This record gives sequence, C-alpha cells and structure tokens, in this order.
Amino acid sequence: MPKWYYIALGLLLLTAIALYPFQGWITYIFNQRRHESLFSTVHPKHHPEPRQWPDDRITLSWLGHATMLINFYGKWILTDPVLGESIGLHLFDLLSFGPRRLVHCPLRADELPPLDLVLISHAHMDHLDTKSLRQLKHGIQVVTAKDTLDCLPPMPARELHWGESIELNGVCVTAIEINHWGARLPYGRQRGFNAYLLERNGHAILFVGDTAYTDSLQRACAGRNVDVAILPIGGYKPYIRSHASPEQTWKMCTDIKARYLAPIHHSTFVLSHEHPTEPLEKLLAAAGTQTNQVILRQIGETFTP
Repeated sequence: MPKWYYIALGLLLLTAIALYPFQGWITYIFNQRRHESLFSTVHPKHHPEPRQWPDDRITLSWLGHATMLINFYGKWILTDPVLGESIGLHLFDLLSFGPRRLVHCPLRADELPPLDLVLISHAHMDHLDTKSLRQLKHGIQVVTAKDTLDCLPPMPARELHWGESIELNGVCVTAIEINHWGARLPYGRQRGFNAYLLERNGHAILFVGDTAYTDSLQRACAGRNVDVAILPIGGYKPYIRSHASPEQTWKMCTDIKARYLAPIHHSTFVLSHEHPTEPLEKLLAAAGTQTNQVILRQIGETFTP
C-alpha cells in the first residue's frame, strides 16, 4: 500500500475517535435538518406596536420561542432574546449553523423600545443568542443564571442563584429553581438554569424559559398572585426529562393559580419530534373549558390582562 493510504487511514481513525463523544449530537443535527425541511418559513400574522402600549398596566407580546417583550407598569423587559433567522453557532455574525425560524421575528432589534431589563434563563443557544444580544442597545442591564457570564457579549450583567433576589430599575427579580440543564456545548461544563419571578406595583409575572415538570414553581409562587405565567410547552418528544409536556405545563400553571398562561417554546424552531402545531393543540385540550386563560397563541400577538 502507498504511504498516503496509511496517512489517510490514520487521519480518518483519529477523526472518528475525536467525534465519537458527539455522535448523539451529530445524529440529532442530521435528524433535525431533515425534519425542518418539511416546513417553510412564513411571516407572522401580527406585528406588535410597543410605542402604543400604556405604562399603567401589564402588556406582553410573544416574539417567538422564549422571547417575550413585556411592559411591566412602565418598565420594559425582554426575555431570552432570539431575534434572528436562526440559532446555533454564529460565524462572525454572517454564517449560522443551527435551526432556522419557521416564523420570522415580528420585531427587529431597532424596533424595540428602550429596555430596562433583559432576562436570560440559561446558556442553551435557543435561549442565549449572542448575535441577538449584540444587536441590543448598549448599557441594558442583564440578569442571567450562574456560571453564564462568560457566554455573554460585553454588557452589564448580574448572575442570580436560586432563591436570590435583586431590584433593578424598579423591578424585583427572584431566581427560581427549575428542572432542566445548562451546558452550552456538548463538551461544556454544567451551568446554571433559572426561572424568574418578577414583581412590581403589587403584581407578579413568572417567566420560565425551559423546564421539565417540577413543583418548585408552586413553592416559589406560594402566597403571590401571579398575573401571567410564561411557561414552555414544546420540546417534550422524546425529551420529556428536560421539557414539560403541554399537559404538565397546564398543571404547573393551575398549581400556582396564575391568572393567565402565555405558552412559549413552540412553533418557532424544530427542536424535537412533535409537529410544530401539536404543543398548542394539546395545551388547549388540557385546558378544557378554561382556554380563555391561554393567551398569545400566535407569534406577534399582544395581550393586556
């Protein structure tokens, strides 16, 4: 055999050894791409007009996945900002390697109002999108989970551990325990993962970017009147150990006695095996006669309790 043959065989063997720990992720990416190709990208049916929102109440608009724009009695809050056409690894903000959106984001970064606070639930790339964060105006205060500061672009940020609270710009933010995980890359170290309870003017909003079923939300919200619970409903098939099913989400919402449920983490990216429309259908079936409590069912919709 020629010398080049053994060199090529050796390189192939070394590559196989190097990629072996990531075989599950590689398989997931190929399956995800194949499933994603079944759906086209469409424009949202609704376009929020935040400049018209009043400052004397709560107003929310779902921008897709776990991104919610909130006017909380005059304070502007953005959760897990994902504003671009795709998530994943960004190469110089030009090329992206990851899932693409099924519905375009209804607002560009320059259409957002001046933000008082940005919440990051955990380091997964569909929740902590560095490209979107760099598009936001400088100086915005960020609250994130423990051991995630190094994932953020340069910006003022504060890590919160479970049970810790901080008041920023008139909003009390408390980090809440959830049932999820927080590593950013397959070989990355474990990082924190939070839900957040927001309180202002005697009102409360619960934001949960991602979680499996847990009773920790009920414990954290005990004694509080939660106006809106923002809870995830997708990604459960077959990942039920880290993503609640719609039925489980409805139970968590009723357990904390939230006035309204704003479902997120569905219909935006193909990240699991269920059809994009399935989570909302199952949630509404679980809600039964109480479907009026389920708000913001389409990307771009706006709601005021």
